[in-house]
Parts: sequence; structure tokens; C-alpha cells
Amino acid sequence: MTAGPEVAADERRARAARALLAASQGDPLDDADLAALRAYDGAELRDGLSLQLALAERWRRRGEEIGGWKIGWTSRGARDRGGPGFRPFGFILATRILPSGSVLEAAAVPGGALEPEICVTIGSRLAGPDVTIEQAKAAVESVAPAFEVISHRLPDGLPLAARIGGGLNNWGLVLGEPRPAGLALDVLPVELRHDGELLGAATSDAATVDDPYLSLTRVTRELHAHGLALEPGQRVITGSITASAKVRNGRYEATFGPLGSVAIEFR
Repeated sequence: MTAGPEVAADERRARAARALLAASQGDPLDDADLAALRAYDGAELRDGLSLQLALAERWRRRGEEIGGWKIGWTSRGARDRGGPGFRPFGFILATRILPSGSVLEAAAVPGGALEPEICVTIGSRLAGPDVTIEQAKAAVESVAPAFEVISHRLPDGLPLAARIGGGLNNWGLVLGEPRPAGLALDVLPVELRHDGELLGAATSDAATVDDPYLSLTRVTRELHAHGLALEPGQRVITGSITASAKVRNGRYEATFGPLGSVAIEFR
């Protein structure tokens, strides 16, 4: 008897989630792993979100918890690549939310890169398909400068839905000193440096990145479709403000004007 479409979809998701977990742990992918991910060729992009949550469940079985989320495709040419207003989420493991000034081994982050982003901390639950910007602002407890730590751990040529399933390349988060919510977030002058050398500069205006509170309304809609919400204490990063920087040994610092700064060292 042939498996029904739901069973087949579950099996496809399970195989792909196993492959993504292996990649997340730094294990090489074999031919079966790659075939499981290529099975998402032609899949709807939102199928990648279901796959990602299956990956998150596998991390939970290993004692990990979700400490926050990234909001994808909020800046520059990435906007609306999956349709108007579609902003996919990517989970962030709680154990990989690091304080500013942390030191990491570069080898621990294969294909590593950094992006300076605004991070918000959720103070009250934000849920539902029709959250307003005003409700999003009321739910935010604090804002902070942050680095998203990215790991380009999947080989080229895989379907976009499979890459969404991998958490949009997120490895972790480096968090600077929080500030009270209410600070204007659309005029921050952001500079990224490596060992004092300027790598990039931009302003957090609408030409560069979506308004963080608008992004919260969009990602909450995607989470709601999976029975999830933004929960108190979760950290949410809202999009890269400068171009990303490849990880190499040395100290990285990003300054965000009145929002402060964040730093990390690789060795």
C-alpha cells in the first residue's frame, strides 16, 4: 500500500530534519542527507518553516530550548523575495545567546559571518495573525545592539525551502547592553569594525531595513500559523543593517549611536 500524502510529507520532513541537525552539529552530509534536502526542490517556502520547527524539536530532545528568533528578509534586496510581506523566522538556541565581549573559536562556526542588528526583548506575549505595530511596541520590554552569528553550513544549490528549514543560517546571537524601549530605531548610525578597521557603515532607516516593529507584526503572523507566539523573555533580531562580515580571528565591534555597542572576539 502506498503511503498517503500526509505520511509521505511527514517522512520527507523527518529525513530532512535529521540532515539539518547533522549540519548544525558540524557533521558532514552524506548522499542520503543531501537527497533528503533536495526533496524540497519546488516546495512552498512555508514548508520550510514546518521543516525548521521539526529541526527545533530535535534540538529540544537534546536538552536545548528556543531563546529567541531572527526575522529574515527584512533588509535591502531580500525584502519580499517570498511574496509581499512574507518574513520567515529562524529559531535561536538559548545556549547560543551570548553576552557582548564573548570569545569564540572561529572553527566552532563553520562558514561564519556576522551581521549587526537591532535586538528586542519581548516583555509580554505577542500572538495572533493581525498584530498591530502599536501592540508590537507595547510588547517590547527593551532594545539592544546585537550581532547575529551566521553559519553558512549547507552546500550551495539546495532548495530555498530547505535553507529556511535550517534556520536561515543562524548560529547564534551576541547581545549588547539593553536600553529601555522607546528609543528611535530608524535613525541609528551603525558602524562595523574589525580590530579597529571600518568594514561597513549604514543608517537603520527604511531604505536599509524594515522598521523592527513592523517586522514583529509580520513574523508573529508566521508563528501564529504554527501555533506559536513571541513569548516573554525571548530575544528577536530584526535584520542586518550593514553588509555581513566573514568571520576571521580578531575583535569585531558594532556601534549603534545612542543604542550603544556590541563586541565579540574570534580566535
